Amino acid sequence: MSVMNQCFVCGTYYKMGEKGSRLVTCSDTCHEKFVERLIQEFGEFKKVCSLVTGKCYRVPTRVIIERGLTHEELVKFPEWKD
Repeated sequence: MSVMNQCFVCGTYYKMGEKGSRLVTCSDTCHEKFVERLIQEFGEFKKVCSLVTGKCYRVPTRVIIERGLTHEELVKFPEWKD
């Protein structure tokens, strides 16, 4: 028995693992709309601070949504300048 998810963007029901499906969207098209909506709401970049070093970095919101972020990856991004 497979569990059906409902797309956050268009409301279509889909099975996880179907071509183009993601965790909360049914297709690549809906995923792009979802990411764009979040970027509009939260901004294109986020200020992410390292608790170890105290430095802050400018991280694209898309990276956080699509890949997640580890502490080790922070140094790959430019430092946040106020």
